[in-house]
Amino acid sequence: MAHAYHKHLESVPLFAGLDQDELDAVASITTELKVSAGTVLITEGAAAHEMFVVVEGTVEVTRAGAHIANIGPGGFAGEMAILTHARRDATVTATTDVKLLHLDGRSFGGMLHDAPMVAVKMLPVVAARVVENSTHHEH
Repeated sequence: MAHAYHKHLESVPLFAGLDQDELDAVASITTELKVSAGTVLITEGAAAHEMFVVVEGTVEVTRAGAHIANIGPGGFAGEMAILTHARRDATVTATTDVKLLHLDGRSFGGMLHDAPMVAVKMLPVVAARVVENSTHHEH
């Protein structure tokens, strides 16, 4: 069943550099979810133990109630929280009915223990997003 998620995972910039074994490792902690428009997936300030990849539909990212971005298919949210165990820095809400891949943070930690190169390959993408966010939101 793990291979079922390969196509979606490969389309995500965060996982684009992974080989088949690494994709298997990520897919093994992945669950597909369907949520209705209006569902809050991530709440700003909350403790974080998961990330999401959008397969179909759109989610909106807000911070302190202000629109930050829309994320569509292939986009992802929550990656900083599962890598750093930080509290959520934004709220993510489904703006349409959405199909998602859910990656559990606790399982993610165990998977990284077995396949540490996954984290190494994710870091440049995560770092680029941090830089983009910090320069994009300066006043």
